[in-house]
Amino acid sequence: MMKAKWLWLAMLLVLTMILGACNSGKEEASSGSSEAEDTKGAADSEQVLNIIESAEIPTMDSSLAADAVTMQWLATTTDGLYRLGEGAEPEPGIATDHTVSEDGLTWTFTLRDDATWSNGDPVTAHDFVFAWQRAVNPDTGSEYGPYMMGGVIKNATAISKGEAPVKELGVKAVDDYTLKVTLEKPTPYFESMTTFGTFLPLNQEFVEKHGEEYGLEAATVLSNGPFKLAEWDHGQKFVLKKNEDYWDADKVKLKQINVSIVKETASAVNLYETGKVDRVNLTSEFVDEYRTSEEFRTIEEPTVVLSEIKSRE
Repeated sequence: MMKAKWLWLAMLLVLTMILGACNSGKEEASSGSSEAEDTKGAADSEQVLNIIESAEIPTMDSSLAADAVTMQWLATTTDGLYRLGEGAEPEPGIATDHTVSEDGLTWTFTLRDDATWSNGDPVTAHDFVFAWQRAVNPDTGSEYGPYMMGGVIKNATAISKGEAPVKELGVKAVDDYTLKVTLEKPTPYFESMTTFGTFLPLNQEFVEKHGEEYGLEAATVLSNGPFKLAEWDHGQKFVLKKNEDYWDADKVKLKQINVSIVKETASAVNLYETGKVDRVNLTSEFVDEYRTSEEFRTIEEPTVVLSEIKSRE
């Protein structure tokens, strides 16, 4: 009996306790400092968000991404075919539409012609072909490429095992703005899968130019999404600025996101209390202390869980 592998992307809503100011800056009520209020007003007018990340970004290379931190910031800087919108439902990104053949094996995506990379290059179907081939190429060493695409996209498993050339992957640029994908078997949820980081496009010339340094510094990251990685002080902070050339830039209200890397919750809370960050996640030891604060919030945050289920055919 053959065993078939099915990949499921499950969205879980996790309750998170946070302290968050109502606006971009945190008002320091205890000190009554006019300087703090001036800073708050400037932050509001400039639409700057100051937040905390608990870990460093290992890489901004979507082929090698294998952690939640990288996936979050890839989604902030890069658009794939589709992206998760309200209610975690897929909505158009680089793809404006798609069709599926009657047998469910051929998906044809129509791409927008007004999307560009942050170096001015157009985003084309060739960028997806290159990225997906690179993700399943065993020389790349991608963790999620073989896992996400294997058994789904035609020949992905054989390629990842070194049993077939990468050019045999079931993805083809019909022209600059038409992408055709051939699957191993009907996969009704394939549209949702394309929102995952491994399926993001890559600019081949830029990636090959920087080689092993690609995705490791702000200068070696290329964006086609709402924000660009402007600064990256490893282990300390990183800064994202609005991508004015983004195809949907009119809907992006923030001008800048400043992210401090702080591993200890106590240190993070101190930054919040001194007005240096606009929100902070609370661990259990701080919940009772701040539960009565008007700035205390309990929110639901979506978390993507990948599970592998094997069933007999």
